[in-house]
Amino acid sequence: MGSQDLAWLIPTGLEVLGLAIALGVLGLEYEDAMRKKKPLAEVLAENHRAGWLAAGVAVFALGLCFTKMGWGYKVTALVLGGLMVVLARPSAEKEKAVKQKTAETSGAGRKPKYRYAWLIAGIVVLLVGAWGWHLGWHTLSLVRAVGSVQADPDQVGMENVIPLVGQASSDLRAIHQDLRPLFPMLGIFKALPGIGPLLGQVEPLVTYADSLALAGKEISLGLAPLLEEMHDPQGNTLMLEQLSQVAQTGRDHYLRAEAEVEKADAVRGLIQPELLPDTIRSAYMKLDENFSLLQIGAQMLPSLSTLLGCEKAQHYLILAQNRDELRATGGFISGIGLLTLQQGKIQQFTLGDSYAVDDFTRPYPSPPDALQRFMLADYWVTRDANWSPDFPTTARQAQQLYTLSTGVETQGVIAFNQLAIQAILDVIGPVQLPATEEPVSAQNVENYMRQAWAPRPQEGLSQEWWARRKDFMQLLGNGMVDKILGLTDQDQLVSLAKTVADLLEKGELLLYFNDLAAQRALETSAWDGAIQPGNGDYLYLVDSNVGFNKVDSKVRRSLEYRVDLNNPEQPTGEVTITYQNTASKNVACQQVASYGNGTYQDMQERCYWDYWRIYTPNGTQLVTSNTFPVPAEELLNGQGWSGQVESIPGEAGTQVFAGLLVLPAAQSSQVSISYSLPNEVLQASDAKDLEYSLTIQVQPGLDQLPFRFEVTPPRNASADDPGETWIQSADTTWVWEDELNHTVRLQLIFHLNP
Repeated sequence: MGSQDLAWLIPTGLEVLGLAIALGVLGLEYEDAMRKKKPLAEVLAENHRAGWLAAGVAVFALGLCFTKMGWGYKVTALVLGGLMVVLARPSAEKEKAVKQKTAETSGAGRKPKYRYAWLIAGIVVLLVGAWGWHLGWHTLSLVRAVGSVQADPDQVGMENVIPLVGQASSDLRAIHQDLRPLFPMLGIFKALPGIGPLLGQVEPLVTYADSLALAGKEISLGLAPLLEEMHDPQGNTLMLEQLSQVAQTGRDHYLRAEAEVEKADAVRGLIQPELLPDTIRSAYMKLDENFSLLQIGAQMLPSLSTLLGCEKAQHYLILAQNRDELRATGGFISGIGLLTLQQGKIQQFTLGDSYAVDDFTRPYPSPPDALQRFMLADYWVTRDANWSPDFPTTARQAQQLYTLSTGVETQGVIAFNQLAIQAILDVIGPVQLPATEEPVSAQNVENYMRQAWAPRPQEGLSQEWWARRKDFMQLLGNGMVDKILGLTDQDQLVSLAKTVADLLEKGELLLYFNDLAAQRALETSAWDGAIQPGNGDYLYLVDSNVGFNKVDSKVRRSLEYRVDLNNPEQPTGEVTITYQNTASKNVACQQVASYGNGTYQDMQERCYWDYWRIYTPNGTQLVTSNTFPVPAEELLNGQGWSGQVESIPGEAGTQVFAGLLVLPAAQSSQVSISYSLPNEVLQASDAKDLEYSLTIQVQPGLDQLPFRFEVTPPRNASADDPGETWIQSADTTWVWEDELNHTVRLQLIFHLNP
């Protein structure tokens, strides 16, 4: 047992012991008083239990003295405890008086006992009343503050975040300390029928709220200089420099916040919202829905000084991905750059052609098999590093290849695609760039990039065009970075933070840090772009354009998944992917690395060469497939593809099925496979229930993926109503449909019928 555990146990033990003695004495004497029809004080005196009552109150007061309370409360507890000790010590004269016969005891002799009994009872009432008043005051203060914020959320600005969080934390700390002596008894009472389970929720719920409030208070104190600067209309310090300052000065606060969040996370699993009253459950759910944001903040902030280069310069590899040519993590790596931060200042920011970093005098490794077979790649270079859909794997590979190419070591990776650029421009507003008449905005940025890439008609496909075709990346990057760093509007900054969080959740913006603590924060919130198979069923469609073109901008796809659980011992799954190439130009499907006539549109109006992969749980086995072979004349390797679906091990212990699709313009096609699932996708929650869950992950770069999911229940089983998003068909099959742009987890509970 650690010192902190012992420090908590000693005062709590004293409080519980003292309260038990006092309540036990009062209970016994009250029963005796009712039976004898005498006042409680008189019975206390007759039975000589006033001393025990006083001793119990004294022990309770002594326990209060050792808790984390203000010195005013501690002094009061000491005074009351001392008084109780005095009253609890019977004098020799009292002992003699006790031995005298009742007949010899005069009425005047009883008065001191009565006075002591009444005094003791009054002190007990006073002490309990003070405790209740203190608890009620802070509870009312907290309720008023929460109600005020709910009634007018706009009142919460940068200028009053610290006072609001501080007051809420103080109230919750006081409530926690006041209720803490009762936690052991409430834990015992939770076994009682009816109200028992609710009483058992008091300790984890109050502890959870207290720890979160303390974490919020510590974070706000650490960020106080930044919040004050943002509130100051005259403040002109750049945002990164402000962050650098608070990263160093507030580190102790962030470490304490991280510890409190860990405490909250430890008790979070003990909270059962379904047991809580409606009002408390609603408040808890609203608080808990932001838990992951607070968790990642508390874990990331202690590493902020390292990430911003406060100790030494940090170099971050930038990968600009083009979703028009889809690859595993969101698009072909069209641009590569470097961001260097030191003391919160940008020392270097470059972004340009991904081909420019290649140095074929270096010993590049062999590329993944599919790249070698279908694109005849001889080397694995940085622009092809994102072959794995598991972004931490891709990020490490990209750093290795970039360092091999340039000799520059990096401490992290930042990857994004057009969807991220559009979302950020939508927040910060248009940027004016050199040589553009119209500002570049969220609405026209894709068109701007395509036009800026293409050669001017009078220039054609020249060597000069090739060398400068991606200069627009640096121009656009500079414009956006300058505007972001210059933001001072509070609403814009909050909106930008929410947008970044949304992009991280969807994977359109991807981050990887070599710093273990920072990377752990991304993993905790599932913002690391990793393969996330979970414990149940899993499905992840990953498309990779291997056609040297930009046809993904014209391709529409939908996904259908049918799961048959009729035999729980042999569950099966069937995946059907429908592809439609909406390009209108009728061209022959000949795989060739060519820019055509030099327009971006020409690279969009082509056949679609797609190496598709379907990620499933470990243990899945292929049963049938409906795929089409690719003739030799349609592939660069001159060998074609047999149509035989490949079965290969995947990242994070998954099973992958893969194949090739060639889809001409203005046509559609389907890929379908069926497989046996491991029976672990059905978990027995108890003797009569089976639980099925599915994690469906969505590839970055796909704005919307239409998805239809059908589940046939186990035989002799009925499903709990999973909610209004599900539809039950006539044959008892459950159906769920939506357009996806982020990871979704679905669950069904089946009851086995007798």
